[in-house]
Amino acid sequence: MKNKLLTAILLLTLPLFISACSLKDVPIIGALFGGRVVPQKEVTLKFWGLWESPEVMNSLALDYSQQNPKITISYDDRSIIKPDQHKETVKSRLSETGAPDIILIHNSWVPELSELLAPAPAGLIDVTEYTQRFYPIVSDSAVVQGKIYAVPAYYDGLALVYNMAHFDEIDQATPPTAWEEFRRLALSLTIKDEDGGFVRSGAAIGSADNIDFFSDILGLMFAQAGVAVPEDIDSKPAQDALSFYTMFVNEDKIWDSTLPEASSAFTQEKVSMIFVPSWGVLDIIRARPDLEIGVAAIPQALPDNPVSWGSFWMFAVAGNSPNQKEAWEFINYITQNEQQLKMYDLALRYRTFGAPYASIELADQVSEATAGKYIKPILDTAPFAKSGVLAGRAGNTFQTNILKEAVNSLITGQEQTRPSVEEALTTVKADLTTQ
Repeated sequence: MKNKLLTAILLLTLPLFISACSLKDVPIIGALFGGRVVPQKEVTLKFWGLWESPEVMNSLALDYSQQNPKITISYDDRSIIKPDQHKETVKSRLSETGAPDIILIHNSWVPELSELLAPAPAGLIDVTEYTQRFYPIVSDSAVVQGKIYAVPAYYDGLALVYNMAHFDEIDQATPPTAWEEFRRLALSLTIKDEDGGFVRSGAAIGSADNIDFFSDILGLMFAQAGVAVPEDIDSKPAQDALSFYTMFVNEDKIWDSTLPEASSAFTQEKVSMIFVPSWGVLDIIRARPDLEIGVAAIPQALPDNPVSWGSFWMFAVAGNSPNQKEAWEFINYITQNEQQLKMYDLALRYRTFGAPYASIELADQVSEATAGKYIKPILDTAPFAKSGVLAGRAGNTFQTNILKEAVNSLITGQEQTRPSVEEALTTVKADLTTQ
């Protein structure tokens, strides 16, 4: 028996001396010595993505497959699907068989979907490392009970975009940094004709129906006031924030429902300032490449305690995927700094700039980029960003429609028949907590 054992060991180790390999390189037993586990089966990972072009994602997927020949990535670009439809499809598919292995979900969905997702393997992504690599809002969104349920594909948030020519007309050299300064500037920029109609609005703020990101602006104001949604949505700070928001329509009259949607109004030069995320900036550049625009950080309520607003998409793994380990290994690969830099560079072939980096370490790279001026203000405010279910254009239609009804009730009809702000928010809280 002893001779047979020695013979077996000799047969295993003899090729190592011939090829100068180590036990780590031997399939199966190599794993016992800390080597790479060689996949024993071919795996095709089904990947549902949004927003990023297939050319960019397929290039990264090909790189990964070349390094891991047993793994094939099948990327399905579902950008034509509206976010709320994508969310409902994801929820239903996660509850049954046949779900994709990797899905792109909004950061505000993670708490709701976490029970249907597979957390990252403990040995692959460490929570401490994760919190150091990404901005605090990322951990707030995706770490649930000490487990990581998603990794950011990129970071994005709300920015103030302004028409530089309009600023020059009133000798305004810099963007506003506080809300009261923003209000005074909006009044100065507003121009009306003899009949009181708008020639130009100073800022798109105060309504809901014609501002795509109205709920983000209000979510920001609530966050700056320390309001938790939905718990504190009917509190006095929340009432003050909503009153300030609607004041731009009700009292200052610098915006109303007769104007086009905010982004369209901006490209038509019918409004001087709007709030959009980075991809909204891209839309403006595509529509009006000749327009000279500035991008700035959002105004603050308390400069000594700044709060910004984040809204971004994340990679996650379906809880019913048979390939959870392989899916998480690909996510870990694609979100490393090297791949994030490559993704940004590839995106430059198709648009003015790529998505803002999710990694804190890469923030300085933006300053060196030609288009850095467009996304640097967003990344500069990322360290103190908040987020939540009021994020617009992110599949949170239930919540944003409830808020929209409240805003509309406060700015339409006769003043004497409108509800009070307290009544409007009491209704919002009741509706939000019935879901």
